[in-house]
Amino acid sequence: MIKALVFDLDGVIIDSESINTELTLQVLRDVGAQSDTDEISQFVGVQNEKMWTILIDRHQIKESVEQLMEKQRVYILERFLNGELEPIAGVIELLEEARSKNLKIALATSAPRVYAEYILKKIKAAEYFEVLVTSDEIAKSKPDPEVYITAAKALGLKPEECIAIEDSTAGIQAAKSAGMTCIGFKNPNSGNQDTTKADNVVTSIREINLDSIDKKGDIYE
Repeated sequence: MIKALVFDLDGVIIDSESINTELTLQVLRDVGAQSDTDEISQFVGVQNEKMWTILIDRHQIKESVEQLMEKQRVYILERFLNGELEPIAGVIELLEEARSKNLKIALATSAPRVYAEYILKKIKAAEYFEVLVTSDEIAKSKPDPEVYITAAKALGLKPEECIAIEDSTAGIQAAKSAGMTCIGFKNPNSGNQDTTKADNVVTSIREINLDSIDKKGDIYE
């Protein structure tokens, strides 16, 4: 029986993937490296530390992972703390519906905890989440299933009792490897993500109908 929804953050709750890509490209330009949207889209759902480790090697960047992450952090703070921020259409309604059905709700993200907590508070969604699992609590990034396994344990549930909502190739792989049913959100701002491994694919969060999910977690039209 399905007892919980587990949400990714960037690209599912807020439409931030394109912004994060833009800021990553700016950091690369700052250090004299050239990249493009297609390359950075490969890292959607992946921890920053892992992304920067790969990019340093690939582009022969002299700066350290810590230096690049600090540059990125400054840009993110400027953009997200000072700008307007809205949840993706349908997210709050889905959270309300899940709560009305007594489903537990968790977050499973590769983003840092301070960022996740700020975003959820900013869009007035923090009250819905019983559990937050962020990059601070895990050792391995998506597509490793650790973040989803950890979220299920924190909820006191088995992974097969949870449905994950993901927008990225890495995230879908992580959720499925953990043993969760996964709804893939085809977000046009998340780059060219492969959602074919998801159990169901939607092009809008509003398409997710919890009444269409049977007690075994099977999703049907």
